[in-house]
Amino acid sequence: MIQRKQTLYLLAAIVMTVICLCMQIGSFKAAGLEVARVYNLWFTDPFGKHHFDTWPLLAVLLPTAVLGTYAIFLYRNRKIQAVFCLFNALLIAGWYVCYFVVGQTVGDKSWGMVSFRPTWPAVLPAIALILYMMAHRAIKADEKLVRSMDRIR
Repeated sequence: MIQRKQTLYLLAAIVMTVICLCMQIGSFKAAGLEVARVYNLWFTDPFGKHHFDTWPLLAVLLPTAVLGTYAIFLYRNRKIQAVFCLFNALLIAGWYVCYFVVGQTVGDKSWGMVSFRPTWPAVLPAIALILYMMAHRAIKADEKLVRSMDRIR
């Protein structure tokens, strides 16, 4: 059934992921001034030019939104739905690894001594990760309930 609580968890996780995809996830600062803004697909340098060095962030986070949407409609096959939840959680963990690497490696040394500062939308994938794990737990509980009902018949 599509109106189960795991559907709400999956939907909330998708919303968190899409919001993170659309917003600024960090910035590079030098001497307290912002010199570059980091998004999932590009970062903008101090001269306003877009550099697409952060595309792996988009390549890892975008499939989580797509697979999460697809998982909502797999309510008849709970085992595959649970696998998609775990796979999405793994992708989000991979996004944080890429995010750390981007924060350490991307940034022009000609800007001077720069430091990477995350912004609040970078927390949204972590919330989505928790929601995917909650959905996985609810799917497993649903499967257990269905199996117990089959055993009674």
